[in-house]
Amino acid sequence: MTISFRQKRIYEEITTRLQTMVQNDDLKPGDRLPPERQLAIMFGVSRNSVREAIKSLEQHGVLLSKPGAGTYIAENSQTNLAMAMGDAFARERHRLEDIFELRLLLEPQIAHLAAQRVTKQELQKLRSLISAYTKNMQDGLPVYFYDQAFHDAIAAATGNQSITMIMVQMHELLRESRDEALQSTVRSAKSLEDHQKILEALSMRDPERAREAMTDHLKHTREIVFTSTTGE
Repeated sequence: MTISFRQKRIYEEITTRLQTMVQNDDLKPGDRLPPERQLAIMFGVSRNSVREAIKSLEQHGVLLSKPGAGTYIAENSQTNLAMAMGDAFARERHRLEDIFELRLLLEPQIAHLAAQRVTKQELQKLRSLISAYTKNMQDGLPVYFYDQAFHDAIAAATGNQSITMIMVQMHELLRESRDEALQSTVRSAKSLEDHQKILEALSMRDPERAREAMTDHLKHTREIVFTSTTGE
């Protein structure tokens, strides 16, 4: 079964919370884990998410399931929890690197073509999206929708239906690099600045400048995302 990016982040969150509980001596090796329902309430997630996390942590040797008796904190759980977190972050980083590599191959070229074909109406739509993005950011609201819509509008401005279809089909994949869990005030502000530079290049109908602006934007985003996921 393929685990989605969101499920992986829930697993990491539960792992982190359990690690904190073990470090604070709220849970010790040999202690029984609270029931799934209680954990779901504690962590603010579904029971199914808790169940999947427990299965993963059992595989990492963090938890030990005793049929009919419950789930317990295993011996050496501190070491195993640290290893589980390290594995999770390594998988996430590799996945995101692949996605950004794909975006850097496609989106700068899309911006290059859009700069040659964008209409006045499409430019106005891009301005409206930036205005909405700005308002949500200032109000502390999510900006993911407007981020995605901005990139989609650029793809649509190429007038190439195949490009538009490819972007739509890749939404779930590309969403992983725009996930709200990876958002921050710094990222949102930098993305807004980059979007404005991309729009300026499109408005000037300058293909090379548009390609360069999109490349810079994706590189800036990649740098901020990797800093947030590694703590470096």
